[in-house]
Amino acid sequence: MLSLIEQFLTEVPVKRIQTKVLEDYLIKNLTLQRYWQKGGYPAFAALIGQLVMENRLKPIKVRKTNGLNPPLFNGYQIIPAAKSLPLEEQRQLLKYYHPKLDLAQYLKRPDLYKRDEPYLEALDRYFRQATETPARPVTINERSFELFRDEKFLASGPGQALLESVGLVLADLNCHYTYEPFFYYVPALLGLKQELKQPSREQPFHILIVENKDTFFSFKSLFLENMVTWDGITFKFLIYGEGRKILRSFSFLKELFPGGIIPSNLICHYFGDLDPEGIAIYDELVQAYQPQGFKIVAARFFYAELFKRHGTYAPKLKTSQRRQAEAIDRFLAEFELPLQNDLEHLLLSGRYLPQEGLSIALLAELHKLHE
Repeated sequence: MLSLIEQFLTEVPVKRIQTKVLEDYLIKNLTLQRYWQKGGYPAFAALIGQLVMENRLKPIKVRKTNGLNPPLFNGYQIIPAAKSLPLEEQRQLLKYYHPKLDLAQYLKRPDLYKRDEPYLEALDRYFRQATETPARPVTINERSFELFRDEKFLASGPGQALLESVGLVLADLNCHYTYEPFFYYVPALLGLKQELKQPSREQPFHILIVENKDTFFSFKSLFLENMVTWDGITFKFLIYGEGRKILRSFSFLKELFPGGIIPSNLICHYFGDLDPEGIAIYDELVQAYQPQGFKIVAARFFYAELFKRHGTYAPKLKTSQRRQAEAIDRFLAEFELPLQNDLEHLLLSGRYLPQEGLSIALLAELHKLHE
């Protein structure tokens, strides 16, 4: 991600850049899926913060912040790079380290070399001590502690930036990411833990993903009472998305099926808040994971009931949210008229409906009506 940012800063013909334009450039070049695999917006924000600390970018404070977490200013000024190392020092630097390390950026930025020298020496030791027969692969945090005595460094924004800058990937260090798990519930009363291991290829295997904690526990309580069917769909699995965390943790679902193979009959229904942020989470989940073979759809029944019960007095958004027009258009396309128009009016009017509008009492009532 850092190399692409630096490429953008080098190629852009202006000295002031818009943060959103830079993020869009990354997503276009990485694809949305890889963008989130590399840490998504939090990692992007960390790299911008790093470039500010290195005096390579300067925030344009009159542009104000973007309202996201962590916040970034909407615009930054590019600071010209420092002078390169003298030619003789460049030659010495290239001879000193293992040839697997790409030192090109340090030849031009002696200030960065001084900062990263301890990390470069640790990587150099690792490659010089490596045997021809590779050992068992370890996790990224395990390798990070071994090399740097900091188990979090390699997976952090600065750690990933360091690897990119010297031309390394995790496979070069014989380590790998571990999937971040999510909370889930399988209704034991239905004996579906065995079906999870060997799902039927004939019947759809429906999974429900909910954005917020209270709604997860409401559904979980109903699942315990064997209330698992709404609008003719029987859910066999419940996932707590935990807001945007699901964009990082959803790959964990592969761990729950034999061989990490997702069944072709699996359908994931997403139910979140009816607001720009909730829809953005759903859309990014679809864009990132549907190419991997996951079928992800909006939980239309729950969204429709949420609007039906509360749409006429939906409150105004408490905080500003970035509205992504394409994401909203794709979401609305999943609904039929006139509900599609009603939802569009709600979203464009600056109002919202939290999924908590469908309380456990209402969900139980809907179960009895639509079982």
